[in-house]
Amino acid sequence: MAELRSSNPAFTRSGFGQSRSPVPPAGPWPQGGPAPWPGGPPPTPVHDRLTFDDVVMHTLGVFAVMLVGAGFGWYLSPDSPGIALGAGVAALALSFVISLRSRISPPLVVVFAVLEGLLVGGVSRFYESAFSGIVLQALLGTALVFIAMLVAYRSRRLRATPRMARIVTGALLGVVLLGVTDLVIRAVSGSHLPVINDASPLGILFSIAVLAVASLQFILDFDYIERAVASGAPREEAWRAAFGLLIGFVWVYLELLRLLSKLRQ
Repeated sequence: MAELRSSNPAFTRSGFGQSRSPVPPAGPWPQGGPAPWPGGPPPTPVHDRLTFDDVVMHTLGVFAVMLVGAGFGWYLSPDSPGIALGAGVAALALSFVISLRSRISPPLVVVFAVLEGLLVGGVSRFYESAFSGIVLQALLGTALVFIAMLVAYRSRRLRATPRMARIVTGALLGVVLLGVTDLVIRAVSGSHLPVINDASPLGILFSIAVLAVASLQFILDFDYIERAVASGAPREEAWRAAFGLLIGFVWVYLELLRLLSKLRQ
């Protein structure tokens, strides 16, 4: 099976979309029989191959876990305002662990979904308290972005390219670094980075640009999942697909919250 390489930071390891060569059985081989698996290891059995249904079901399951975590984050955030920050830092660290592993770990993906839920719930409660109705608007906006990207991909209007991959990956890392820098500045001086938080024209343009790039991550996800299914990737890789899509949804949702809050100020 041809090796697949992903542009999505969540899929950078060799596990997703690639089958691992099993160890051949120890000899002796049957008398006069050929060595096992001439020409290479056998392909993944059909019933163990990744399908689109597997990706959908695992993604729904991971999102259900995230929503449960979001409910707890929403409920606990008024009395424990640091829970969202702590969950966000833990989720960031865990995302690197998951991405760097050659084999996907379903328990780690579930824990990551819980942490993402606590982050999303706490942040959503903060924005909803400041701007009534903004959470519903951001949820609807995220759904529309996903549908628009899916239609654009299926119609071949947008295709994954190496340049797009570099832009999306660089933007994701840049947003993470800016967020960490902003937290450090707040902790040290009580100030903040204006371009991230201020409702100035530059701040609004920055949020629009980040949102546009975040939306393109769905194109990379769709392309990679389609190629992984076509190449007969193992079924367990549906967990990695769900992990990558969850990152995309949360990124777009949080950027929409930030943008809508700026437009309301």
